[in-house]
This record gives sequence, C-alpha cells and structure tokens, in this order.
Amino acid sequence: MSPMIRCVSIALLALSGSLAWGQAAKPTRMLVGFPPGGNVDILARIFGERLGEAMGRPVVVEPRPGAAGQVAAEVLKASPPDGYTLLLTPDASLVVRPLVTKKPPYDPVADFAPVAHTGLTALALAVGNGVPAKNMREFADWIKANPEQASVAVPGAGGSMHFFALMIGQELGLKIQAVPYKGSGPSVSDVVAGHVPSTVNPLGTMVTQYKSGKLRLIGVSGSQRALAAPDAPTFAEQGYTPLNMDSWFAILAPAGTPAELIGRMNGIVIQAMRTPSIRERMRGLDLEILELSPAQLGALVKRDYERWAPVVKASGFTAED
Repeated sequence: MSPMIRCVSIALLALSGSLAWGQAAKPTRMLVGFPPGGNVDILARIFGERLGEAMGRPVVVEPRPGAAGQVAAEVLKASPPDGYTLLLTPDASLVVRPLVTKKPPYDPVADFAPVAHTGLTALALAVGNGVPAKNMREFADWIKANPEQASVAVPGAGGSMHFFALMIGQELGLKIQAVPYKGSGPSVSDVVAGHVPSTVNPLGTMVTQYKSGKLRLIGVSGSQRALAAPDAPTFAEQGYTPLNMDSWFAILAPAGTPAELIGRMNGIVIQAMRTPSIRERMRGLDLEILELSPAQLGALVKRDYERWAPVVKASGFTAED
C-alpha cells in the first residue's frame, strides 16, 4: 500500500469513527431495570457519563423497572444492535430471572452482547445477636437444636439471594426456609431487630451493621477474606466451596452489535474504572473492580447461568406461582 493510499485510508477510518461517535443525532439510552437511587442506577449514571464523554454524545439513563429487571432486559432484546441502547443490570436479572419463568423471556447468552463488567460484591450469611453461632458449623448445630429458627431473610422471592439461601441449606444438610422481603434494607433490619434469625444478602448491604456489631457474619463468598470484613471467615475456608458465589453488575448491548463498537465501549469502561474518583465511588458501594474483556464477561454469564439452573430447578420455584 502506497503512503498516499495509507493516509487516505486512515482519514476515512477517522471520519467514519467521528460520524459514528461524535456526530450522532440522538443520545444513547442506558436502560435500568430498577427504580432510581439504588446501586444499579448509580452505576448506570457513573459509566453512562464516561461513555457519553468518550463517544461525543449524551448517554441518558432510562429507568424501566418491573419484574426484577426483566422489563428492561426485554426492551434491550427488542432494540436494534446499533449501540444506541445499552443495559446496566445485576447478575440476577440476567441469569436467574429466565430460570424462574415458565416461558423464558430471553436467553442471557444468545440474546445479548456483553460489553463490560462494572463491579462485584461478595454474598454473605449473617445472624443477629440473638444467635450464638460464629461460623457455619455452629450455625448448623444451632438450627438443628432449634429447627423452628430455620428461616433466612432474603431480599425478594425468586432472586439469586433466595436460591443462595437454599444452597446454604443443601450444603449444611438442613431444610432452610427463605423468607422474602421487599429489598435488602428491610431484610437486614428485621435480623438486627431479632424478628428473623439470619439473612443472606450482598456483603455491601450489611457492612455498616457488621462494623457496628449489630450483625455477625457467619460466612462470606470469595477466594479470600473481604477487605470490608476481614474478621469474617469465607465459605471456602470452612469447607463449603460450592457457596463461593458473587453478585455482579454488567453493561450489555443487543446481540449482533458490532464487535468493534463493543470493544471500544469496553475500553472506555475499563479506563473509567482506573480513575481514582470512580474507584473511590465504587469502593463506597463496596464493589470490587474486575477488568474483563467482552469475551471474559460472556464466559462469566454462561458459567453463572449454568450454575444457577440446577438450584432453581431443584427448588420448584416459578415466578408465576
């Protein structure tokens, strides 16, 4: 290729990039399947702002709450794969919700293009001060001696915390009853108040109560102890490796979105997570940063979808019940 042709090619590529990113006539939508104010909404605004700055067009966060995030995911599935519609979602809406519906509204692997991982938090089992147990074995022994106390508060029916509580029961050889609440806050508050003995929640939602001595963490997921709760033993170190599950957030696009566009957005998100201000904000949400490529995120989606499937099936639970 001659120098002149090479220069023309570079100029055309630059022009096409400018037209696709900087001169777009309409904003990008960042769908959110939950009401404003929660972690999903906060992360959508953090990364939406950075994507908008880099793309040269605004990214507008659009709440589409309903059916535990299903409504927003269905909107994404039906959107054209042109980069103008994205979704920021927690893992449960993506990989658990289809498993609890008799007619799955979407396939988390086939219907979406993974863009970027936007943080994870460990899952934890906690008890109130009325429960003497300090670890999983003591918790199991206490439940066996007090079978009427085999209730675990969870933030909603049919979500990952619901099935994680059932997994804990399976691992301990106990019949655990998951008691659904409307969100993490109420479920944690009732354990602190002594209305229910234990709860399963993302670690980040319980750190304040743990640090103030109102809750005791019996087990935490992760390959090593959490920085936010260094005194709390992991499930793995207690011999319960199958409970090493995390809760995570991710940005998705419709299936068929050009790989080059996906790659550029992934790079923008990763660069954003490397900035001190955003790292600090994510730390404030008790989120760990993982720099995953689109392919690595896709493998994570597939893995967790396959991990939750037998648990949900064994429970017999459906959202229609």
